[in-house]
Amino acid sequence: MTHIEIQDGVFLVIGGSFPRCNTLVIIDKEVVIVDPGCNVEDLRALLQQNNLALRDINTVILSHIHPDHITHTMRLNRLSKCRIAANEITAPLFNDKEKMKEFLGFHKGHPVRAMWENLVNSKMYGCLDEGLVDEVLRNGDKFALGNTTLRMLYTPGHLPDHMCIEILEPNMIYGSDIDLTEFGPFYGHPNSSIPEFKDSIRKLQERNYTALISGHLKSPVVEDYKTALSAYERQFDIREDMVYSLIMGWASSIPEITMTPIIYPSLTNPVFLQFETWMIEHHVTSLIERNLIEERKGKLVPL
Repeated sequence: MTHIEIQDGVFLVIGGSFPRCNTLVIIDKEVVIVDPGCNVEDLRALLQQNNLALRDINTVILSHIHPDHITHTMRLNRLSKCRIAANEITAPLFNDKEKMKEFLGFHKGHPVRAMWENLVNSKMYGCLDEGLVDEVLRNGDKFALGNTTLRMLYTPGHLPDHMCIEILEPNMIYGSDIDLTEFGPFYGHPNSSIPEFKDSIRKLQERNYTALISGHLKSPVVEDYKTALSAYERQFDIREDMVYSLIMGWASSIPEITMTPIIYPSLTNPVFLQFETWMIEHHVTSLIERNLIEERKGKLVPL
């Protein structure tokens, strides 16, 4: 199965787990693609089944700046001359890929930057291509496409620019990287935020949709999404308990904590070790703010 039909004219091409993502496709008065990170040939096949081609795409909407969600944007733009739409935080980052790299924590001189670039170019080739956003979106903005209306919903935490996209007919939401995967929440950048991520999860729990569409699940339409979001949010506390336990036991620094993988099953890849390190840093900050630990002479000490 490479795609599913959610309702007439609304499809999802299954990309699955990182380094790909699920891609929302609306075929209405316009052809709109949200987060073109799936296999582009699967996208082409879906369009062909509807007597369309890649060159017929009118708009690409980006939920946030992560490479796996923007991969084919410029390729589609070159083929179709489609407009590119992104929110007011994402747009300047897409327009300047150096700013994008810095936003994600990989500034010039960062020891892992070259390895991250190699990972991106080998797995998500095209996401660093230069291009420009044509339309800047804001929270609450709508796309009326005929039988389908999309509405932007800011949901920061995963990254400051992350947004979900409501599909007002049939009252669903594309959750992007609030993805309900077994891996759990990802907040592996310096400007990610656990408190904001939790607030965004609770924002979705307070709203009544018929389903949440995951950006990464292979079975992406989650009807009991409120229960799934509660389990997803608990991962923050489970991970923080594990960090605290290591500090209570023997670890007195973040490098010592990352000697025991908590989030990734293996930390042999320096890029994933960097992601894990940033996530552990967020938990250490949380434990300090909760007065459970303190930093004393460069060492983490339980109180």
